[in-house]
Amino acid sequence: TQLDLSHNDLKAAGASAVAGALGRMDKMTELDLGYNFFDAAGASAVAEALGWMDKMTELDLSYNDLKAEGASAVAGALGRMGKMTELNLSNNLLAFGEAFAPLLPALAAMPTLCYLDVGCVNEAVCFSRGMKDRIAAAAPAAEITWPQGNQ
Repeated sequence: TQLDLSHNDLKAAGASAVAGALGRMDKMTELDLGYNFFDAAGASAVAEALGWMDKMTELDLSYNDLKAEGASAVAGALGRMGKMTELNLSNNLLAFGEAFAPLLPALAAMPTLCYLDVGCVNEAVCFSRGMKDRIAAAAPAAEITWPQGNQ
């Protein structure tokens, strides 16, 4: 089952409203929430719903405003998605300092992950060498799209 809610500019309030319905969709396999510009508060609401979606194989959370706080919010839910094959976290301001660190255990819990997008259109943004190595080690089988600054 798939659902595309991308490009709706949900922001935090909309993400919270949608999360209530998503929580009842435990058979969902593909979900696109990209380009909704929700922040950590929206991510927290969505994370609760995602926690029930253990059959998820494709998830797009690109172009939101997760940052470190949002990454922490969704990390636990992502860690329960062991069937994930494609994960898009691009353009979420996760390449700064340790912002991506909470997501590392979740990636390690996804043995079937074959595609991970952590890219960013801003050429000045890039992961530190140490974080890039940690991401690659957590998702060893995945093809990874890096920010342009890491190319």
